[in-house]
Amino acid sequence: MLVTLGEPLAVFTSGTVGPARVGDHYRLGLGGAECNAALGARRLGTPSAVLGRVGDDPLGTALIRAMRADDIDVRAIARDTAANTGVMFKEFRSAGRVRVSYARHESAGSRLAPEDLDPSLLGNAQVLHTTGITASFGDRARAAIGDAMAAVHRTGGIVSFDVNYRRRLWPGPDEAVAALGPLIARADVLFLTLAEAELFGVTADPADAVRKLRQLGPRRVVLKVDAARVVAADNGEILTRHRPPVQPVDPVGAGDAFAAGYLHGLLTNLDPVERIDLAMTLGRWAATTSGDNEGLPTLAELDLLLEDDVAR
Repeated sequence: MLVTLGEPLAVFTSGTVGPARVGDHYRLGLGGAECNAALGARRLGTPSAVLGRVGDDPLGTALIRAMRADDIDVRAIARDTAANTGVMFKEFRSAGRVRVSYARHESAGSRLAPEDLDPSLLGNAQVLHTTGITASFGDRARAAIGDAMAAVHRTGGIVSFDVNYRRRLWPGPDEAVAALGPLIARADVLFLTLAEAELFGVTADPADAVRKLRQLGPRRVVLKVDAARVVAADNGEILTRHRPPVQPVDPVGAGDAFAAGYLHGLLTNLDPVERIDLAMTLGRWAATTSGDNEGLPTLAELDLLLEDDVAR
């Protein structure tokens, strides 16, 4: 089972291209980095659960219903009576260019704390996945992440961490590095971009960079060099994979889909190359469809896409 730890978000997406205006129509969807990853893996067949908090409000109810509809385990999502469900607004400022803003300060999800953890769920987790977004919520959220990592490691599970650095969520890069460094050291799988690697002083050639990043603690480092190239260190082996670039429709959530594909591959014993290729395929699906996760494929749909890729 994959367990993700983070904030479910209510995502309001504009139905028009251009700046937000009074009278615009918005579509309500489910978002949040960890929720996107859980949903992507579940669509492929991996049992998945989300651990986090939503408000005891209509938006929280809608998000839980959406996750249940995709057969996500929601038993460990707490309903917070003292805070609202976090919100993300998404506008297509121009064709293919997305701008997002948040109403998540003091949201229910940002109040994550160690007492919210579900020991039985974590005890059954083969993989725990969380991100730097959740870590940005403060000391109590980081303590919850640390406790969850320890619980999963005690039962022989794997910890996955996506740096997912969002400048607006941190006082500054130095504070982010100080907070994220100890969590990265405890991860078994690390996802990050080239720009995020530079936060930690790693500016070498990508192949050298993943070797240096592996020295921080993770056994597996997956470095997204750009939208078309990935370099990874997997138990000492250095791999480079390419895919042709795509024209994005809505790139929000593509990194989460990438993580979902990789972790599904890890849980189903795919080899390192197959895992990375699957991750890149899911990232392409996410970027070329509308919504944070609405366009992610089932396993049957994925197989059709892979057959088409081979035929070309």
